[in-house]
Amino acid sequence: MAAPASTLLICPQGDFRLQRYPRRKPETLQAWCGADMLLLEAADPASETLVVNDEHGALCVAVQPRLLWTDSALSVQAMRDNCAQNSRVVPAICWSTASPEGRFQQVLLRIPKQLAYFEYQLAQLADLLEPGTRLYLAGMDKHLSPHTADLIERYFGAVERHRGRRKARLFSAVQGSPGKDFTLDAYSRYHCPPLNGQLCALPNVFSRERLDIGTRFLLENLHRLPPATQVADLACGNGVLGIAALQQNGAATVTFLDESAMAIASARINCRALLGETKSIVFHHGDGFRGLAGHFDRILCNPPFHLSHTVDDFAGRRLLGQCANALNSGGELVLVANRHLPYGDTLQQSFGRVEQLARNNKFIIWRARSGC
Repeated sequence: MAAPASTLLICPQGDFRLQRYPRRKPETLQAWCGADMLLLEAADPASETLVVNDEHGALCVAVQPRLLWTDSALSVQAMRDNCAQNSRVVPAICWSTASPEGRFQQVLLRIPKQLAYFEYQLAQLADLLEPGTRLYLAGMDKHLSPHTADLIERYFGAVERHRGRRKARLFSAVQGSPGKDFTLDAYSRYHCPPLNGQLCALPNVFSRERLDIGTRFLLENLHRLPPATQVADLACGNGVLGIAALQQNGAATVTFLDESAMAIASARINCRALLGETKSIVFHHGDGFRGLAGHFDRILCNPPFHLSHTVDDFAGRRLLGQCANALNSGGELVLVANRHLPYGDTLQQSFGRVEQLARNNKFIIWRARSGC
């Protein structure tokens, strides 16, 4: 049975009505998980708190931290909506591309899916936290790496592995005396033959160490499309599709959009390295096209198949509805997707004409046009 859009979180800090963002109709998932509950049960209510990677705002609403450190614009929107719904104070935001500033007595951290991103955050925290700061870290059992405790120990010494509960596990540690330099090279780099150049990416960016095979397939077929003046690279990651549109496909301007702060930062660096300084580029960190003025002749997209730890095609499908409204009359969406995902039916609901530009044994490139 589907859960109601807003459900009641009962925790040591109180009772709160929470909802996920973006929301399904009907919503089948609640806005917190067992890992959130373990963190809330461990938290000291009197301590100055830094919350890290709060997915839907449960931690921020309940604990009321001074600062949230996050990569996700969607998570921030969820947190703001839930704070407003419960008349709670919205904490300050520190994006993942910066380091949290201030003095904290405790850190509540949801362990992220990307192990490289987790290590990056641990290294940052080890450098900035004062001795005696307590860290509580939690994740769902099915998402935790077997190397989780080892990584925590590398940066914070002794770690306590608490008994698993709620299909989740809590780890805790205390910041010791500083003395080690934990500086990491945050960037991964690889040569991208279709762009004839090197691309870099920060730790929480999709396919950060190599060119994604779906993106490669779209690049191989980009020459089959006529030039388009106003182009958007939706869910841009490190910016490879938008850069190709400027380099090879005659685009006059390209807008790079992603909900990840690290993706937008990576795309900026790659544009500067491969294209130089140009006024024909716009970057938008947010929920797809929301809050962005202007329309486009073409949208390029290799859509995400997950939202945080939830894996399905909902994240991609909801972006398609935004695309139909973001195109100029006669504009088109060019999308690469796994063959088994039913994007064709979804596209037919929003676009006048849908066709397959190309296909292979893994992917289909869909071409969906508006106003036809």
